[in-house]
Amino acid sequence: MNGVYVFVRLKQYISSIKVDHEKCSMCEDCLDDEGNFCPKSLFYKDKVKNKENQEIEGIRFKYREIAKCQGCLRCEALCPEKALKPIKFDI
Repeated sequence: MNGVYVFVRLKQYISSIKVDHEKCSMCEDCLDDEGNFCPKSLFYKDKVKNKENQEIEGIRFKYREIAKCQGCLRCEALCPEKALKPIKFDI
């Protein structure tokens, strides 16, 4: 049987970055403001809640500035603990 296979790559849009605070070791690599980790410096340190609902210091993503995200996925690749996961959907 002969056939033609067509593969379509859909463009993906990143809507946010999820920070897994259980995996995060607070190495602060993601806070590098020279663009070596995130070209747009979209991570910051702030209070977060752990599983026990206690406030601890943690890493947060500037989700209100998501339009600045280039979608390079460097954050996912460079996090030594694999604590950063992009939330993506196809457009």
